Amino acid sequence: MDFLSRVLGDPGREVVYVKTDTPEPLEFCCDVGAALRAEVADALRKAGVERLYPFQYDAIQSIRSGKDTVIIAGTGLGKTEAFLAPILEESLDTFKTPVAVIMYPTKALARDQLGRIRALADRLGVRAMVYDGDTPPRERRILYQTPPHILVTNPDMVSQALMYVPKFRQLLSRARYVVLDDFHVYSGVLGSHMFYLLRRMERFVKPQFVATSATLGNPAEFAELLLNRKVNVVQGPRGRRGELVQVLVRPRFRSKWAEAAGLAKICIDEDLKCLVFTDSHRYSEMIYRALRLEGYGGSAAVHRAGLGAEERSNVEEAFKKGEINVVIATPTLELGVDIGDVDAAVLASVPPTFNRYLQRVGRVGRRGQTGYVVQILGNDPISSYYRNYPDEFFARSPEPLGLERENEDVASLHMLAMALDRPIREDELAPYQLPLLRELASAGYLERRGRFYFITKAGREKLADLSLRGSPHVVKIKTADGKLLGHRELPLALYELHPEAIYAHGGATYIVKSLDLARRAAVVEPADAEDLTTQALEDMEPYMEEVLEEGKVEGVPYQYGKLRIRITVYGYALKRFTTDETLGEYPIEPVSYEFRTKGAVFYMPLLRYSPNDAVDWEERAKGYHATEHVLISAAEIAVGASKTDLGGISYPDGVVVIYDSHIGGNGTSRLLLRNFRRAAEIALRIVRGCDCVDGCPKCVYSPYCGNNNKMLSRRNAVRVLERVLSGEGPPTAGEIPKSSRGIV
Repeated sequence: MDFLSRVLGDPGREVVYVKTDTPEPLEFCCDVGAALRAEVADALRKAGVERLYPFQYDAIQSIRSGKDTVIIAGTGLGKTEAFLAPILEESLDTFKTPVAVIMYPTKALARDQLGRIRALADRLGVRAMVYDGDTPPRERRILYQTPPHILVTNPDMVSQALMYVPKFRQLLSRARYVVLDDFHVYSGVLGSHMFYLLRRMERFVKPQFVATSATLGNPAEFAELLLNRKVNVVQGPRGRRGELVQVLVRPRFRSKWAEAAGLAKICIDEDLKCLVFTDSHRYSEMIYRALRLEGYGGSAAVHRAGLGAEERSNVEEAFKKGEINVVIATPTLELGVDIGDVDAAVLASVPPTFNRYLQRVGRVGRRGQTGYVVQILGNDPISSYYRNYPDEFFARSPEPLGLERENEDVASLHMLAMALDRPIREDELAPYQLPLLRELASAGYLERRGRFYFITKAGREKLADLSLRGSPHVVKIKTADGKLLGHRELPLALYELHPEAIYAHGGATYIVKSLDLARRAAVVEPADAEDLTTQALEDMEPYMEEVLEEGKVEGVPYQYGKLRIRITVYGYALKRFTTDETLGEYPIEPVSYEFRTKGAVFYMPLLRYSPNDAVDWEERAKGYHATEHVLISAAEIAVGASKTDLGGISYPDGVVVIYDSHIGGNGTSRLLLRNFRRAAEIALRIVRGCDCVDGCPKCVYSPYCGNNNKMLSRRNAVRVLERVLSGEGPPTAGEIPKSSRGIV
């Protein structure tokens, strides 16, 4: 019995939908010799590329003409060759090097792609070198003295080198092109950091930008947001070389994690090479443990963030060589690191965006063989939605992406970095940055001398907070003997590291003994709590500090602006990890944290549920609370929000606040505002389509609810959303209530 027959024939799983994609016939436009100079065309032929797709030809012409260019095409269709060909042509005719700086999102991906670039460059006598933290001193000296034509690097290295390496700044100033591969990853907070890094680079060079992606819903808009320029978008096909069978399944009698382990075992039995994707360190370890307990551990390995680079590299090599059949990965393997043939992918949870689903699917069947993708659905609102409307799962288009340019937290750190790169003048900054500049000077981080601002010793020390991959506001997690386990960003750290919280790390569980927010430190100790978890109970106080935009969406008045959020964790619910059963709720000494972000305040139609005022108050509270939950869930489908991108609070009088859950903002609440009708329609279908009595994990429950999913009504949310979409009904009050307590 083959893999597909075993998947479809197991009575322990419900097969929700099967979709088979046949290979897409792709038409070529011309021979490489007709589009490229002879030497480059000959190098491509020797690499096995004899003809060009139309999008490759169009991209080459766009880059040659000097346009900032975005290339959108499916995985494995030759986007690299499309941007590399004109760079190679120019490299043959110039002594001014480097010609191009090519940035990949990660160091591992940059090193992986270097071989592909050199396969062409070496044939032409064009030099390509990698520049990252692992580049030996001798190679760096060569790189500075005789720069290569092509410099392959990553954003983190560029940021550090701009600040501390004058020779790199000189080298960068000579580059003609800056290429951003897989630039769809630069959304959210990482996108805010990347926006400012590019502005820092532009102080030394005004390059022609080239960006590529396989999956992006708004390439022109997003590229302009990130690059601060108009771009020419070259659109290619998604393309597939082999047949792809995609299956939606829902386990009947077992957890999603046991289901993923079972599917991995089938792959091992059938000698298929399989990637199992999860969105959690803990779940990847659980799946591996299940395989190991059944004697399959020698055929599988875990690949996730938090493991050493050498360990991850060893896993990749073992998979390439066929020494193991299964790799259980967090999103670390979504991007294009070459891990050889992949026959199947098992997705243990629904990816936060369709873009990321396509990235994962794109790893399968790249050599032309039949590929299999099994998406496991659970009991959450998004899984329930796709169980009821499975055709919509596959009919989606890549989501629009966004970022928050005016994240004051990120902007301030990069302004310090700018001053270290080279002293700052006020006329180099956008208007909203000028008050930040003066705040940095008054705090002693910058010193004004004439027209310029210079960084001070205190500013240099503050720059230790700068990390492109996250916020500087982190809590360090330590054991009682001082060993550092890791860190978590605020405000998320407040929910996961409050006193008595159960924290999972590296396959082990710990109890939090203390949390000191002033010192940004949590102390934990090992605990036998394998099947236990905690969920924080909280109060929240939002305050609108500045309205940036107001109006109506679907007749609902809204205000979008700068919010100050105060969170107080006053207790926790103790739960079974495997069943989500609440075992009890316990108080703790309250812990509070306040931060600034951006968000939207919606003034929903005021509904009456009962002539009795007390009953009506409770029913309204349930309805608006459920509406807030399900709108945030629907944002995963409508705008590609991840589960922790947004937070919210509601009030019984119909005020619903939905905000970016990252300090300073991440752009997601603005995207939700722009796509509000789509989100409201999805939310209504979720609550209408559920078969529960009046609220359950499949519709209005949230794993992040601050009152453990109390005061919720699916039926009342249906009425709210129906009224919203009909455009009827008077709105509630025009401001966030100050006298009544919201429901988190």
